[in-house]
Amino acid sequence: MKKATVSNNERYMLKGSLKKNGFDWWRVVTSAVSHTTGEECIFFIEFYVVNPALSPQDCVLGFKNRFARTESDLHSALAGTEAAHKIEAETYVLPSFAMVKAGIYGEDGKQINAYYPTGSIETDKQSTVIKLSSANKEPCALTTDSCYGSVSVNATDLESQPELLSQSGSMSWNLHYTKQFSFSPNYKSKTFHWSSYGARTTFEGHIVFDGEEFDVIPEKSYGYIDKNWGKEFPSPFFHLNSSSFTSIINGKTLKSSTFVAQGVFNKRLSVLTSIEGLNIEFNASKRKKYFLNYDCSEMPVEDDVPPKLHWSISVNNKRYVVDIDVFCHTTSMFLRDYELPFGNRKVMRILGGGTGEGELRIYKQIHKNLELIEHVRMANVICEYGNIELPTM
Repeated sequence: MKKATVSNNERYMLKGSLKKNGFDWWRVVTSAVSHTTGEECIFFIEFYVVNPALSPQDCVLGFKNRFARTESDLHSALAGTEAAHKIEAETYVLPSFAMVKAGIYGEDGKQINAYYPTGSIETDKQSTVIKLSSANKEPCALTTDSCYGSVSVNATDLESQPELLSQSGSMSWNLHYTKQFSFSPNYKSKTFHWSSYGARTTFEGHIVFDGEEFDVIPEKSYGYIDKNWGKEFPSPFFHLNSSSFTSIINGKTLKSSTFVAQGVFNKRLSVLTSIEGLNIEFNASKRKKYFLNYDCSEMPVEDDVPPKLHWSISVNNKRYVVDIDVFCHTTSMFLRDYELPFGNRKVMRILGGGTGEGELRIYKQIHKNLELIEHVRMANVICEYGNIELPTM
């Protein structure tokens, strides 16, 4: 069987000016079941490339300490002379690297980062979306139907290299996937693009996380793939997605349904739904008019109940109304950091979790009345909210 070729939305995008001022970010999410406990956990694997043309042979991390002046300046600083007060202790640099970020959502959420020089990037229009490899690391790759690799960071690495913005641990994976549903067209602007090209994806394979083995079972994988690229992240960053749906109306599992919402794009979200063949898309980059209210806020703390965040969306046009409410315990969320192309030690800091739960309602507008078309209960919702800021190290 002939392998599928890389589509326009999933291919490597850092061409032209984006080579020196841009990022490309693929994200893979899947559920897996522990061999030991039978617990279902949600894993993520990401490929992130920033400013590849600035340093093809060496990884440049903006958070690595660098003296800005000469050796004589250093001596002045050590001697405590007046000239030392005029010396900048560090200089900022523009980052340039390729990174694989892999980890797990949940109360013990973790991100493990492996870095590669951008000159090691391999792409192939036939089947390889992106592949990273080096002499001292196992290759990590995303193809049109598979994802495989291994990352490992130990505590000693982090003591000497806090700029890795990682946690200690290890993860390896060997996955095959089939994209069941893609949303297209997707959001685009002059500075940012987003493609949910694998909004509902079936995964199968094996994951080993910190020595524990997990099976990825197709009908329970609830997989998701998307891609972001450009010069700037949207800030604030608002994201929800799920394919684990049960109809509250008839109790059936919806095996051909998914939804994803992302922004904030010019004060709007893109809200994309597909419910058993009914596709309703509100695209923030299109001129079609729709009305939108959304929020992400912390719920009041109740006795013996961990604090929760609440994502809410209500969006409508002349034909449909879509209402979404999702809740996720803050104890099952953690922060991920992404160095930005423009440097200045700023990152996109995203608080995320994979155990969100909630409901989605779809109404059809008939004259001045609303007819409920579907009401679903969602599980395994990926919930994220972020902003650009300086991280704590």
